[in-house]
Amino acid sequence: MAGRLSAGSQTHSLLAAIAAMSMVNLTMGITFPLTGIILARQGVEPGMIGLNAAAQALPVFFISPLTPRLLGDFGPARVMLFALLLTAAAVLFMGLFPDLWAWFPLRFILGSAGTLLWATSEAWINALATEEKRGRILGYYSAAAAFGFALGPTIIVVIGTTVVPLLVGAGLMFMAAALVATADREENHFEHEIGAPKKAGLWHLVWIAPAALLVNFFYAAAGESFTTFFAIYAAHFGVMEQKSLTLLTIAAIGAILIQPLIGRLADRYDRLMLLVLLTGAVITCNILLPFTMHHVALAGLVIFLEVGLASGLFTVGMVLVGERFKGQDLAAASAFTTLMWGFGAFVGAPLSGLAMQLWTPHGLFASIVLIYGVYAIFPLRAWFAERAVR
Repeated sequence: MAGRLSAGSQTHSLLAAIAAMSMVNLTMGITFPLTGIILARQGVEPGMIGLNAAAQALPVFFISPLTPRLLGDFGPARVMLFALLLTAAAVLFMGLFPDLWAWFPLRFILGSAGTLLWATSEAWINALATEEKRGRILGYYSAAAAFGFALGPTIIVVIGTTVVPLLVGAGLMFMAAALVATADREENHFEHEIGAPKKAGLWHLVWIAPAALLVNFFYAAAGESFTTFFAIYAAHFGVMEQKSLTLLTIAAIGAILIQPLIGRLADRYDRLMLLVLLTGAVITCNILLPFTMHHVALAGLVIFLEVGLASGLFTVGMVLVGERFKGQDLAAASAFTTLMWGFGAFVGAPLSGLAMQLWTPHGLFASIVLIYGVYAIFPLRAWFAERAVR
């Protein structure tokens, strides 16, 4: 287990994993918007662009269940190193062959590697983190991930909407692989226990800690809805596209700056209660936002808080996963939360799009409030159950 590592080796592995994932998210922040821009310039229809994007999202449903076994057999550093090199190759070939049909298999490979990376990094960082600093460490990890995603579009603006940013992303992936190669590759926190009974798949874990394991589903569903439709929503209030993009940038800054603070709070206070309070605050922000849209500065403040606090749900959820699960169960739990992210992203935008058609334009935030309102049941129930046994 992590305790067998020296403090220096443990810190080095933590920093390598966090820095590498920041680069991964930066590369994904480049590829997601740039691929759509390049294909649209080639005259590809929006529906086909959407199918091409789905090829990258689809592997989460197939790769997540395999991750615990891979971690148990090879260890997190080796799995992450393989996935980084696979990502580098996929992004490199996307840059060399910018063609719709070539991108279908390449984006499937990219999505497969990304699923491995997100599930492995969360499990590995949680295994390396000490209990007293778990929230702080995962807060920094979340902030680094958000920074990477936010910086991706900026790279596109600076370099241009050619294939060059994809080549830059491939170079970043090779750099990230070099970082992880310096981490401890012998220590395996997720080895299969000899004589342990065979687990009944990922879903059996939900009954142990539903508030922690399901948060990614609701967070991804709401976040995907917000990102996809906010500019369209803002246009109904006369907010120009440039200003709506500025508001989305402010949202990204909130996700970066608030995570370290939430991580520290998770180390000091009841984590289930923190989930309850955060969910309530996020619901409140989403209710208030429509009333602020005619005042861009005020809307910016609410969006800063809404996205920052919502990202805190992801952070505290990860902290609770690390607190509740160890060894192979931790690997399985991290794989499950990655799977939940995929499910949430898959259903969120269609749900909110339908809601906007039924109630234009306020169906967007009505659906987001509904999503978080349903999730609130889980931490509330867990918190009351925990209090009852004290």
